Amino acid sequence: MKFTEIQEKEFIDAGNGKMLGFVSDAKISKENGMIEAFLVAQPKKMLDLFSSDSSTITIAIQDIHVVGKDVVLVKRGN
Repeated sequence: MKFTEIQEKEFIDAGNGKMLGFVSDAKISKENGMIEAFLVAQPKKMLDLFSSDSSTITIAIQDIHVVGKDVVLVKRGN
């Protein structure tokens, strides 16, 4: 799968169905060149639309449960 294809998918928390956001970047391992995690930009709330402060969350590869046609389901360890 190309990186641009994963950027088009919504990341959804499988536990509560909440949209986490879309991929903005990835963390790559220096040792083997494999993707370790995705940086997901959280959707902006109405009051944050004019703010340049964008918050991101890190989703580890092992937390990805299912990659579907339009969404990625994430089971985050608590």
